[in-house]
Amino acid sequence: MDPPLDLQPSMMVRPVWPKCCCRRRLFWGLLSTLMVLLTLRFLISGGHEELLSHSLPYFMSGGGHRISPPLLPSSDDFLLLPPPEACSPRAPSLLVLVVSAPYHKTQRQAIRSTWGGARCAGKFTVQTFFALGLPQKPSFQAALELEAAKHQDLVQGRFLDTYGNLTLKTLSLMGWAATHCPGTLFLVKVDDDIFLNLPGLAEELEHRTTLAPTYLGQIHWRVWPRRDSRSRHYIPTSLYPAEHFPPYCGGAVYVLSGAAVPILLGASRHVPLVPVEDIFVGLCAHWAGIAPQHLARLTGGDHFPPDRCCYRGVLLSVHKVTPFEMAAVWDTTTPYKETCRVWQWALGYLRCKALAWMATL
Repeated sequence: MDPPLDLQPSMMVRPVWPKCCCRRRLFWGLLSTLMVLLTLRFLISGGHEELLSHSLPYFMSGGGHRISPPLLPSSDDFLLLPPPEACSPRAPSLLVLVVSAPYHKTQRQAIRSTWGGARCAGKFTVQTFFALGLPQKPSFQAALELEAAKHQDLVQGRFLDTYGNLTLKTLSLMGWAATHCPGTLFLVKVDDDIFLNLPGLAEELEHRTTLAPTYLGQIHWRVWPRRDSRSRHYIPTSLYPAEHFPPYCGGAVYVLSGAAVPILLGASRHVPLVPVEDIFVGLCAHWAGIAPQHLARLTGGDHFPPDRCCYRGVLLSVHKVTPFEMAAVWDTTTPYKETCRVWQWALGYLRCKALAWMATL
């Protein structure tokens, strides 16, 4: 029996949703998408660093040994030093030590003429110095002495400046800071191809206590030692037999509180002198029971194209920056808080990562 005429499928009328219902669905869809993006930004930008820092001790075995006297260099361990008044009568509250090579004069000058020339950032006084070793060509030493006399910002140790001596260079600069600049609140170690956003970093550090030892940067997890003797990162089993390293901060840039420096120098007496300096610092921190704290805005290996908002606003540091790029993004006429438009701040780290990704295409 056929259904009544008014109920036949061909004549059924589909329900029409009210416009207000469609708008409500669209609103909740957009709101959900926004919440997902904000959550991703929170996770990527390092907003979870406090949770990560509190969870690290549960993943780190050992640590917390009795503090040993710091391993400090003598004045004879240095060939060139800044004048004594560089850190007196009061040490800078933010001490920046740039690891450089003897022949990188162009990089050092680019830093001096841009972010490294700052003497204050937020509530911090700032001083920047360059750490290096002996040139492989002894004839080049005269040029370094002229540069030191002009700028008075070179810390030169008495060791050959090679990749294998980076650990020794790090110990040297930390030892110099502990003996010649005591009282500094934070020490920032950076490579000479880093653009450092000092106002942004100062704003970040203002919220951190200087009483507890601090070790802050981009954390590397479960890194295995290189056992290939042909690699410059080669670490033999006899030097470090464990299967992986404890979490450590990448060496391009990391921050230590003034309280952490002598503790790490004391721990260095008990840690194998591995030739990879950031791993060595991580091992010292692990031995002393100092958990690294993650901050994604201290960038690692990604190359970000010159963008004033990323360099001087969102990110705290940018790696692999040429002297030309440093000059291109340097603009002292625009205040730190005004380098990004509202929509650029909203996208924040995600936008900068997208620019870095597009630069590789």
